[in-house]
Amino acid sequence: MSSSASALVSFYRALTRHRLFALLNIGGLALGIAVFLLLFLYVRFETGYDRFLPDADKLYIVQERYFTPGYRKEANPYTMGAFLDHLHGDYPDVKGTRYWEQNATIHQGSNVTDEHLTVVDPNFFTLFRLPAISGDPTKVLGDPDTAVVTERIARKYFGTVPAIGRTLTITIDGKTFTYRVGAVIADLPDDFSFSADIFIPLVRARFANEWFDHWGSTSLATFLLFPDAAAAKAFEGELARFAERHVFPDGNIKKGQWQQSLRPLVDNHLYDPADRSAVTTLGIVGLLTLLIAIVNYVNLATARAGLRAREVAIRKVLGGTRTALLRQFMLEATATVALAALIGLAIAELALPLVNAAGGMSLSIRYAGPESILWPLVLMVVVVGGVAGIYPALVLTRFRPAAVLASARAPGGGRAGARLRAALVVGQFAIAIAFGISTVTMLAQAAHVRAADLGFRRDGLFILSKYAWVDEDQQPGVLRAYAALPGVTAVTSAQNAPGDQMMTNTSNIYRAGLDESRGRSTMDVVVGDAYFPTVGARLIAGRLFDTAHPADDTALRQKGSKAPYNVVINRTAAANLGFASPAAAIGQSLAGNGTMTIIGVVDDLRFRGPREPVASVEYRYSSKPFGSPYGMVRYTGDPAAFRDIAEATWKRVAPAVPFAGRTVEENLYQRYYKTDKQRANLFTIGAVLAVLIGCIGLYGLAAFDTARRIKEIGIRKTLGASTQDVLRLLIGQFMRPVVLANIVAWPIAFVAMRRWLGGFDDRIALSPLFFVSVALVAAGIAAATVFAQAWRVARAEPARALRYE
Repeated sequence: MSSSASALVSFYRALTRHRLFALLNIGGLALGIAVFLLLFLYVRFETGYDRFLPDADKLYIVQERYFTPGYRKEANPYTMGAFLDHLHGDYPDVKGTRYWEQNATIHQGSNVTDEHLTVVDPNFFTLFRLPAISGDPTKVLGDPDTAVVTERIARKYFGTVPAIGRTLTITIDGKTFTYRVGAVIADLPDDFSFSADIFIPLVRARFANEWFDHWGSTSLATFLLFPDAAAAKAFEGELARFAERHVFPDGNIKKGQWQQSLRPLVDNHLYDPADRSAVTTLGIVGLLTLLIAIVNYVNLATARAGLRAREVAIRKVLGGTRTALLRQFMLEATATVALAALIGLAIAELALPLVNAAGGMSLSIRYAGPESILWPLVLMVVVVGGVAGIYPALVLTRFRPAAVLASARAPGGGRAGARLRAALVVGQFAIAIAFGISTVTMLAQAAHVRAADLGFRRDGLFILSKYAWVDEDQQPGVLRAYAALPGVTAVTSAQNAPGDQMMTNTSNIYRAGLDESRGRSTMDVVVGDAYFPTVGARLIAGRLFDTAHPADDTALRQKGSKAPYNVVINRTAAANLGFASPAAAIGQSLAGNGTMTIIGVVDDLRFRGPREPVASVEYRYSSKPFGSPYGMVRYTGDPAAFRDIAEATWKRVAPAVPFAGRTVEENLYQRYYKTDKQRANLFTIGAVLAVLIGCIGLYGLAAFDTARRIKEIGIRKTLGASTQDVLRLLIGQFMRPVVLANIVAWPIAFVAMRRWLGGFDDRIALSPLFFVSVALVAAGIAAATVFAQAWRVARAEPARALRYE
């Protein structure tokens, strides 16, 4: 029999002889590997965005950053529409293309549907080489009336008939066009940042609006292609010189307040530090869970080493070398990990639907192709087998045959082995406790976000997302139809809504009479009738808009008029503009967006997510329709029932526009809370399983240690120790590592959670209760884990215990 076959037979006998330890070892490793695999898939997906594109690492997004007080510090990946045209005037050899999402409605007879449509330059598919199914997308967009569609659209609108040459009637921003399908591309993957289903050519005469040539507007995404990172870095300097020649002389943007730079396309998805940190954290959770499983293996293998001491001694007496024994035990460790990996892979496959549901993803395990899980799995087996097996193998092969065979009992690793096992228990419980504190903190923050005072009434407010798609002369009629519905108490329109912001117009607003440099970046929001009462805003000083005051209504102003008009500002704007109190702002004049008079101050309306600070806002009123509005309806009753009524009403009064509406709670969740909640779900699953794996290891260690101390317990009971005394002794032995684990885990969890909470503008305090409660739970879990073993040994009859070996 070969040495490898002999080693495998020995491995099989070791497993079947000590079934409990084999089950705990393999089960703990399998769970750890399953968690690691699932989170590995997630991290690979999140970090792999856009990398499927050929030459993705050569594509860069032009991003812009403003340096004015009150403006967001983060760069935005958008430029004005005509930026690339101006850039080609100075740099004709630069390769670039644009991507501009549009509101589009597809007409099929009397049916109307909305689709994800984008306007692109004719060379878009030359830079973004997406796989074609039929036709040549790199050539067809030269025709202004040609479209490129995905397979999904081709199937949806043309069925099994070839789509090439068929037409689509599309309404974009109130204008209707007929496009002929020139090419069909494959459905785009989920990990593509700039996805769409219909691509049409950017024709300036059709789509350019008043902001298309306006420096400072953010209409669309502009991409540039460079041969390498060095060329891209060099061109960033040219962007600064380009701004000197074209942007600052225009006068709309002042030098020092604005800057363009390049963002690698492959970094776009995780460009936000909060997103990057969240994905990194989940990757660390996967690694640490696997580490806990490895620690379990090392702990149980070294503790169990004494059970195989005589086997090692006999092998050495019969001529076995230490090298041969090392090879055998390393092979056993690798075989154990391989078996655990297969079980872990099966667990991962079974758990994947649950994880996808919890994380809002569509991950899958692939066994072939470039994303095959097999090679990472084999590599992991080799690495984990080596890491987990090396120390136990060294311990086993160090035994001296004469000492072992002459001993009445098998060696147990001595004091050094006991200390190592205690240190490993401390390490794994420290990780588990840190996970527990983090999980409790995340859940508490999520609960706070759900219940936080946002400055307006969330309940009973419905948003009509496509209200802006309705013709302006029909918009008042739509609101009147909703106002007439039973249970509706108020309706309004505005350029912003909870969870939505179609217009992001900001101006440098400053107090009249002061220097412009003392201004603050302030968002300008136009609102309609009864806006503040409808959303449930709180007036804290002054008054709200009133049609009895002509200066309140900007619709009454003559075009080009410089007469002052009245505005309402929010609490943050009053503070940022330097007013001592909201009441002190009433009647004061502002400049920067015309001349304004403050008539009221409302409390901050947190319409965006909890991570974003509330911006300064000045509201102005218009009694007539205005650009980019949302419709909002205040209602009473059941939300689901009202949604059905709202949809039926929409289809009756605005049949040419697809219905899109949801409650404020749904809108805020989808826009801002969903991603954080899904990531917290994944973290919680990983943390719970990490604790479970730690408990599996602790149970195995307790079973081994209590078994070794049966004779000692018998002597103690013979000398008068009670069952309670023995229980305290055994359970107390495992409480010391848990206490030490808390000492290690608390500062780590404190720093990590403080940093995580720092990403939220609206956040909870890091309460000591989180730490204490998790410590108590950890102690309770540890005590419960070892109690069964301790209770069995503590109740054993002394005479039977003294005969045990």
